[in-house]
Amino acid sequence: MTIPEPGYLKTIKEKLAPEKSRISVTGVDGSAPAYLLSRLVTESGPPLLVLTADQDSADELARELRFFSCSHGTILSFPCWDVTPFEAASPHPDLVGERLKALVRLMDGGARAVVAPLAAALQRVLPRETLGGVCQYLVAGEELERETLVEKLVKLGYSHVPIVEDRGSFSVRGGILDIFPPDQEKPVRIEFFGDLVETMRLFDPVTQRSLEPLPELVLLPSREVILSEGVLKELTPRLKRRCDHLGIGADRRRELLEQLQQAIYPPGVDFLQPLFHPGLETLFDYAGPGATCVLVDPAAIAEAGERFEVDLTKAAARAELRDAITCDPAELYLAPAELDGMLSAGRLLEFPRLELAGEGGDTLRLRCSANSDLKLGVSPEGDRVLAPLTEKMVTWIAAGNRVLVPCHQAGQARRLYELLSHYRLPLDSTQDCFADAAGRPPGRVEILTGEISRGFRLEEERLVVVAEEEIFGKRVKRRGLSEAKKKQLLTSLAELKPGDHMVHVDFGVAIYRGLEHLSLTGLEGDFLLLEYAGGDKLYLPVDRINLVQRYVGAEGIEPRLDRLGAAGWEKAKAKARAEVQEMAAELLKIHAAREVQQGFKFSPADDLYRAFEASFAFEETPDQAAAIDQVIADMESPRPMDRLVCGDVGYGKTEVAMRAAFKCTLDGKQVAILVPTTVLAQQHAESFAARLKDYPVRVGMLSRFRTAQQQKQILEGVKKGEVDIIIGTHRLLQKDVVFKDLGLLIVDEEQRFGVAHKERLKQFRAVVDILTLTATPIPRTLYMSLMGIRDLSIIDTPPVDRLAIKTFVSRSSDELIREAVLRELRRGGQVFFVHNRVQTIGAMAEELKRIVPEAKIAVGHGQMAEKELEQVMLSFMHGETNLLLCTTIIESGLDIPTANTLIVNRADTFGLSQLYQLRGRVGRSKSRAYAYLLIPGEGSISPEARERLKILQELTELGAGFRIATHDLEIRGAGDLLGARQSGDIAAVGFELYTELLDEAVRTLKGEALPERVEPEIKLKIPAFIPEDYVRDPNQRLMIYKKLTQPSDEAEIDDIRAELADRFGQLPMAALYLLEVMRLRVTLRRLLVKEIELAGSELVLSFHERTPVSPDAIMALLRKEKGKYRFTPDFRLYARIADSSFDEVLAEARKLLNCLG
Repeated sequence: MTIPEPGYLKTIKEKLAPEKSRISVTGVDGSAPAYLLSRLVTESGPPLLVLTADQDSADELARELRFFSCSHGTILSFPCWDVTPFEAASPHPDLVGERLKALVRLMDGGARAVVAPLAAALQRVLPRETLGGVCQYLVAGEELERETLVEKLVKLGYSHVPIVEDRGSFSVRGGILDIFPPDQEKPVRIEFFGDLVETMRLFDPVTQRSLEPLPELVLLPSREVILSEGVLKELTPRLKRRCDHLGIGADRRRELLEQLQQAIYPPGVDFLQPLFHPGLETLFDYAGPGATCVLVDPAAIAEAGERFEVDLTKAAARAELRDAITCDPAELYLAPAELDGMLSAGRLLEFPRLELAGEGGDTLRLRCSANSDLKLGVSPEGDRVLAPLTEKMVTWIAAGNRVLVPCHQAGQARRLYELLSHYRLPLDSTQDCFADAAGRPPGRVEILTGEISRGFRLEEERLVVVAEEEIFGKRVKRRGLSEAKKKQLLTSLAELKPGDHMVHVDFGVAIYRGLEHLSLTGLEGDFLLLEYAGGDKLYLPVDRINLVQRYVGAEGIEPRLDRLGAAGWEKAKAKARAEVQEMAAELLKIHAAREVQQGFKFSPADDLYRAFEASFAFEETPDQAAAIDQVIADMESPRPMDRLVCGDVGYGKTEVAMRAAFKCTLDGKQVAILVPTTVLAQQHAESFAARLKDYPVRVGMLSRFRTAQQQKQILEGVKKGEVDIIIGTHRLLQKDVVFKDLGLLIVDEEQRFGVAHKERLKQFRAVVDILTLTATPIPRTLYMSLMGIRDLSIIDTPPVDRLAIKTFVSRSSDELIREAVLRELRRGGQVFFVHNRVQTIGAMAEELKRIVPEAKIAVGHGQMAEKELEQVMLSFMHGETNLLLCTTIIESGLDIPTANTLIVNRADTFGLSQLYQLRGRVGRSKSRAYAYLLIPGEGSISPEARERLKILQELTELGAGFRIATHDLEIRGAGDLLGARQSGDIAAVGFELYTELLDEAVRTLKGEALPERVEPEIKLKIPAFIPEDYVRDPNQRLMIYKKLTQPSDEAEIDDIRAELADRFGQLPMAALYLLEVMRLRVTLRRLLVKEIELAGSELVLSFHERTPVSPDAIMALLRKEKGKYRFTPDFRLYARIADSSFDEVLAEARKLLNCLG
């Protein structure tokens, strides 16, 4: 259904009909500009080019325009680069993809509207002829030389990688080419047959499995600088002239050219675009002469233009000071005066915030108002919380208005529908798009799914749009550069390198020396070479790879190697097994005791709780939602809660605690929140007070930041029940703290409290609900093992943009430090400077004062008096200082969204997971975060340190380096959770084996029968392996081998075969034999066959004494063909075969196992 065209819309169209025209539409508020523009978006004809003052307002407007126009593919964003002009950093590939997609769609007529911030519109872009000439159009079924395409990808800025996981990368495997174009949501797999593009399909970057077919693809560059041979040839003289003008020597020029000739893009080379492509064009050239330009808030745009000019001049001056090779700024950016000339030459539509006289052009005033008076005024009556809003809605409907309420997510729409359904209100919930819902007759409130930030009331159309935020408060939106990426289940072999330590279940700790292809005792295949103490070597066939695990222990500590055949390893395993059983028994005893205890059963959620839930500013991650559900279910059950919630800082644990605390206060009970430090108490007090400010809940804090008189008053309030939630350090555990009716105790980081405090906590556990929070991550495998004996919730979904941290590894220099600090201070942010030597931290502070006198520097380290350190941290938290020079004591629970630059001095002396944790202190807001890892110079650091820094620099959310860093952290976290004794056992036997022992102990204690398990040895003298020319990367081969040892049925083997064919092409014979051998392994495991061997002309099966194979089955076999089979008292079955060819051996083995069951 379409909405009738009102008179004001006809007026706007008439006024914009002449090629040179201008109209201002005033009185337009909220998201009404986006709504009006959606009515002007046409199916054909020139596009709209919409400009805003900054990136945030452009993102918001683009979202709203897509929602109102019900069109996502034709409303495009043209973002600005996320790096400061002329700095040594390149824009994010996702942004480049969005920009190029918008330009290409403008060229081919596929864009109906493009929304850009002023900074993006001022930046010149690739000439249309250049961009159009390099885009490659691919069609399934056409002829195309694969090598030609690969060469082109390199010139278009794509990186050649082993596995395609990130935008702007490609991978070649035989006849298969994987590409992740910067404008695509999913990467593309192209399968060649000779020079024919046989198929194209999208694939999942996490699983690497193909999804749906793709008939055609326009392949865009992955950068806005293109390195074709002609470009490089012409660049050389231009670069020389520019360097001569800047006074930069020939060595620097030659170094840059050499890198470019090898298709290496130095960070920041993008700012030399005018030297690569003279005659750059503008966004307006792409939009064409008939386009309508739209200015949303022209005054703000003009101010942004003035700021841009000033910032650009400063950026160019800073680049000149550090002798950077730069282009002339006027060749890369338009001056705001040039932009004004372009705007005044064509059609111009403006939405000014204020109506100013004498501005020129026509003015149209609309009767439109914002919903500024709607913010939820919470009624103390839990069942009438939305009464003020619903009364307004009834009035609007009675006046003949259509009332629409878009909610950001379907879950939130359901919540609001449920809340409003308790009132007498004509109500509908619809999945329709906005235009369809708005086109229906008035008389009902329509709740739909869509993202707008502010609503409006437009009298000309009798339309009322209410944004979810106007009911429940502001929601935080993040710039979605890519779809949320799933976390891949990690195998510990993800990034195994020769020299790493491994644990063999039977022989202990060894050094992995590599994957070797050998022929041993007539068996050709791949073997893992393990080196033990004394230089003893073990060649492990890859089909037994699940007997080994990558060793993870304390960082920087080398484990002791075991000696092959010695008793030490068995002793270590036995000790670990005994201690695991003791710990599991203790946990089970506590759990059983709590099951029979009677606690307080909290009442089910009412409307006030649902309104509080709906006012959460973020969308819950799946893990967070599950943790909240588990906590609420515990509270509503009659037994006392004792739940541990694990999750990194910023992953959403505090909201879990807030929901539990709020629920507790609704039943008239009090909440105590215990934290390990005064600074954290202050932070919690501030965040709880802010979240609960609209609700009838009183929050208090007990800490040394309160005077004796204040503490006395707070204690009196707690005793009388006037304080609902009290937050404090271990001061809360003292005897003078008396509660009127304590219902819930929340403990943050319990492992950081002393023994006496933990004993006091045990007394609480018997009488109130306990919720414990920890930022220490733990592995899912441990979580699974502890299920049933410990109530655990894990939140391990990272927030959006957590990894948008630009990481630089650089030689330390005064200029770099100054520029990094000043960049952060200029945008009102704060800086962490980590210097991990207390002895020289004072001297470092003096150095920093000299380098950056503008900074307000505070110094903090672990040897300071506790009170002094607290004061330092608190002043930084409140923004009184803006550079914190500290050791690695950066408070692990501290969340400072304005601290978005981290500088680590002598980063080469830190371990990988230590650096990863430090880096996690920044990047907690939508601002781009920077991490500078300073080193003294590459020649003076160890190869291991260089490798660690390289991994950190390349960390991506899906990359193996990230997975390994988080995996190692989780395993150390397991030690923290389980205690010192268990940490020792994890260190002794390796984490995976420890988890298996724990799982066995728990199941035994719960009375579950443990199944017998064998790892069959297969010695069939068949060449069963993955050839190197089929899968070149040794780590990928290891991962496939590991995966092939996991299946419990043959369907899983079929699935792996399909995956290999999909990812690597047609399987070679050796790989097919490997799959058949692994099929046999599935049956051998089930039948508890320890070994199958080809000995001469006989197949020999060695059975475990508890094999499920019945004597009847063996007797039937012996009778079946006399003389062919024999069975010996040592549980061995011999089967004579006529032909020992590979295929025959496999067929006979399969036939024999089928006969046995």
